[in-house]
Amino acid sequence: MQISIFCIITPLILNAIEFPLEFNGRGFLGKYLNSDTTRYNMDASIQLRSTIARLNNFSFYMEYRDDLDMAEQKGGVSLDPRYAHYYFTGGFEFWFLKFFSHLAFIHDCVHDIDYEVEGTPVFNRISLLFANADYHPSIAIGTEKKLLWALNMKLYPHWRYHGWDVNAGADYQYEAGFDLAYKIISSEHFGAIGNINFTICKGDTTYYHQDFLKTMVFYTNMRQRIGAELKYNVYNNDPIKNPGGLWLLSAFVEF
Repeated sequence: MQISIFCIITPLILNAIEFPLEFNGRGFLGKYLNSDTTRYNMDASIQLRSTIARLNNFSFYMEYRDDLDMAEQKGGVSLDPRYAHYYFTGGFEFWFLKFFSHLAFIHDCVHDIDYEVEGTPVFNRISLLFANADYHPSIAIGTEKKLLWALNMKLYPHWRYHGWDVNAGADYQYEAGFDLAYKIISSEHFGAIGNINFTICKGDTTYYHQDFLKTMVFYTNMRQRIGAELKYNVYNNDPIKNPGGLWLLSAFVEF
């Protein structure tokens, strides 16, 4: 009897699963406005996200992100990266009422370029996010909603794998973040957004901050947008990257 029920239910579930292969992405190139550019000169990033499968209000997605950190080098070289930070994410999303949440696993690592440094920081974290539905990247570009927000919690488990700590980098334990975006200007093709982001991470002996304010102006066709953003790092004491007190002017494209 149990086998018969399984044989009936399984085809129904498989028939209900959709494979939308919806893609969203973002890329930007930014220049720090500080006078001393030997540590932080330019940033660049590419991010690609895809919804792989969907079953009613549940979906599975994957995401890749690549950040390049550039400092001014000998001879005035500006676009030669010194550090590359890679992120690989896989997770599940659940939509309910006017909200969505995700439970995701993130693997990321920081690599030095052009010279070898032992002890490359590697991180594995579990992320739990809760946000209004319009915050989702598949909706945010075209939404008419003015206020978007998200709460995020991340856990950095210090499990041992063959004698190796799966978070063999900075002494991160867990973190909490709050992201708030408000559409200052909203028209058919032009817009402006003010953004506040506060993130605090518990370390072994102290707390790390990554807090910033950002203003974006852009042209949009409701599916893609291109524009410029000005970001001020209010306070940052993160051991991996800490451009606290610096301004970053960037050009970006989103879809």
